[in-house]
Amino acid sequence: MANPSVRFEMGDYYWVAERESVGFTGTTNLGVVEFLITSEALTQLLDPDRDTVDSETALEVFIEFESDIHRIAQREFVKRLGGEPPILLTAADVEG
Repeated sequence: MANPSVRFEMGDYYWVAERESVGFTGTTNLGVVEFLITSEALTQLLDPDRDTVDSETALEVFIEFESDIHRIAQREFVKRLGGEPPILLTAADVEG
């Protein structure tokens, strides 16, 4: 089985206030890649009928859905052929 193009460590996340997102990193053969998942995307994962989440709830949602978020990030990284970091994951990405 081939190695994934980007690998993630569980528990490696942080709040990015100026982007209202949770940041996390992945590792490729070429080095570290930064990702951001918006609070809107995290809200979508938690409850699509909810309007927003605060930073504390966003971090809790990230922890709860971390494995799913890593799979989404892997998919988007491949789909976007890497792209310019940070790679931004939005509500549209978690819906697909």
